[in-house]
Amino acid sequence: MGKVHQAIGRRLREFIEAQHVFFVATAPLAGDGLINVSPRGVSGTFAVLDDHTFAWLDGTGSGTETIAHLRENGRITIMFCAFEGAPNIVRLHGTGRVVTLYDEGYDDLAAHFSALPGARAVVVVDVERVSDSCGYGVPLMTYTGERDLMQRYYARKGVEGSADYRRRKNRFSLDGLPGFDDDPLDEWSTLDGLAAIRERLGAQIDGWVPPVSYGLALDGEFPYVNQPGGRHGLPGVVLATVLKHDGSTATLEVSRQQLDEAITALAPAEACTDVDHPNLAAWRAVAARLDQNGGGRVTAVFVRSVDDPVGSELDATLRAAW
Repeated sequence: MGKVHQAIGRRLREFIEAQHVFFVATAPLAGDGLINVSPRGVSGTFAVLDDHTFAWLDGTGSGTETIAHLRENGRITIMFCAFEGAPNIVRLHGTGRVVTLYDEGYDDLAAHFSALPGARAVVVVDVERVSDSCGYGVPLMTYTGERDLMQRYYARKGVEGSADYRRRKNRFSLDGLPGFDDDPLDEWSTLDGLAAIRERLGAQIDGWVPPVSYGLALDGEFPYVNQPGGRHGLPGVVLATVLKHDGSTATLEVSRQQLDEAITALAPAEACTDVDHPNLAAWRAVAARLDQNGGGRVTAVFVRSVDDPVGSELDATLRAAW
């Protein structure tokens, strides 16, 4: 049955490094905060560094719960299960720290692992308690191979595209804790940089053509309309990226989660003081009114060409504002 060990000895180390997947559990300090459990396991991206240290190469993902929780309080539990062979469960309790790809010491740590497109950090766990238990309740399952979808996805995005994704998806946890907000904003501080970001985001949308006009409405009212000939193209491609839209003439419902994601993705543009940011101000005003009113209907309208037929009542309202 269960046994506590003084260290990660040779037998446990061999067991750990022979597994194909492990599970990470973290939690915020807040009593009503969301507890997180995440699977990890890309081949070649985790290892026992010594008898009291475990680490893994952390890839960019759609969330940042583990990083946010570790930065707040450091508490972490790692669990390995034997899905093949003799039953066994190993748990490592300890304190985790995040060494990002921008930190000193990252290259030395990352050298322990295989290359991973989109890698954002190495998570190092100082192990304080090592235990194993029977694992009799864990089913036998057969390992058939690795998935490489994530690696190919971030390889296509490249270094800058992966950073764009993190700025949109990884800056805050589900509870609003600071997450992965380490990507530099130098490119966002100049007009040329904003133009480069706009082009890069647009190139990642199949069939993207910049709309001549667009806007975000709350309950049928537009706090701001981007008119034909305007120069605020970056908010349009940011909004289209979040909504998975190609910029064609359309009227689309926008969830609160999508609104928050669009605001988070566009917020770094404030680093550029050579241009106003009316869309960001308008989107934040919509979010504030949603909070104040307890809800509402948020809608995005895109018009690709002034010659396109009017597609909805809101489309007509937007064009009337030109």
